Amino acid sequence: LHHPSFTQFTYKTHTDMKRKLGMDSEEDTPYDDIDSGNESSGDEVDFPMEVEANNPRERQIDVDEYPYEVLSTEEIVQHMVDSIREVNTVVEIPATTTRILLNHFKWDKEKLYERFYDGDQDQMFAEARVVNPLKPALTTRPRPVRKQSSSSSTEECEICFIVLPCNMMTGLECGHRFCTQCWAEYLTTKIMEEGVGQTIACAAHACDILVDDATVMRLVRDSKVKLKYQHLITNSFVECNRLLRWCP
Repeated sequence: LHHPSFTQFTYKTHTDMKRKLGMDSEEDTPYDDIDSGNESSGDEVDFPMEVEANNPRERQIDVDEYPYEVLSTEEIVQHMVDSIREVNTVVEIPATTTRILLNHFKWDKEKLYERFYDGDQDQMFAEARVVNPLKPALTTRPRPVRKQSSSSSTEECEICFIVLPCNMMTGLECGHRFCTQCWAEYLTTKIMEEGVGQTIACAAHACDILVDDATVMRLVRDSKVKLKYQHLITNSFVECNRLLRWCP
């Protein structure tokens, strides 16, 4: 028996990751600045990961004899982005929805394909807690809109109950709309205080539709909150993937 070889991966830039996810170059993605927590830009931080042996007979009692590669955060993110792109070329739905579906199926692409093409799509999207993007947009429920003039309108936020211009209100595909300030505070609390990243639900009462990555990055302005969200998403990817493990 021989000791496994180690491969150190250094950081690369994120310049084309937004294009890989189909986002504008100026738009934040949940995978930007994932390494900004380093104490100096010259340091390389590697996250040791194990790649499990496919054949159980190859597994050794001594953990040191497992074949594995040491992956950096950048390599993990790249693997996640590549998986999303691969699936997206087949299912052709928004990248952020694809990531939620992959996470729901623990990043098992074959299971996702099977359910997507051979199962009940509506049920699959409901179980994953996302609105089916292949269907026409839902008709939002009536909301009190106060007209100021023929060229402007206002709307009352159902969280803070402040009447604001409609352009200061935003919502998800489920149709629930709140002011951008309330959304930002809600998301910040979920991320920083509750440590929730992957399963942040709509702020509306009893609505379990998940908030997608693009919405989080658009509404959250604090860079520390964004960084924490990025780490939560990356950690969720590792924990769900059967071929990846955090080193003890």
